[in-house]
Amino acid sequence: MEPTTMPSTTAPPLLWLIRVTALLQLAAVLWEGATAGQLVTFNTAALPLHYYGAFGVHVAAGLLVVAAGLYWYRSGGGPGRPRAILLAGLAAFLLGFPQAALGTYGPLQAHVPLALVLTGAAVWAAVLAWRRP
Repeated sequence: MEPTTMPSTTAPPLLWLIRVTALLQLAAVLWEGATAGQLVTFNTAALPLHYYGAFGVHVAAGLLVVAAGLYWYRSGGGPGRPRAILLAGLAAFLLGFPQAALGTYGPLQAHVPLALVLTGAAVWAAVLAWRRP
């Protein structure tokens, strides 16, 4: 009698890369929220921290999109979880640029709500990455 094999519960390395970059992106978004709170209380010393933190958000989001794109491509390129992770990550990546531009050149009345949408997209990408198949 042949021994039965259980399906592997270990995630592939590329999925782990997605999970790590999703957590990095969430940490960067949380950093931005914390430094934004300091700016609202007129602590101008937080301005460079907030400014450079935006670069961290963009870099982490870009890494997530690259990893998710590879994961989607290697999984056959069709619909499903890999594509959903890619689309959520891509939404967060693309939202980051107008959101940052509005913080620098636009009204805060648009910058802050768009930051909440960006946070939601980043959270959704992380949820999809960490969800069990």
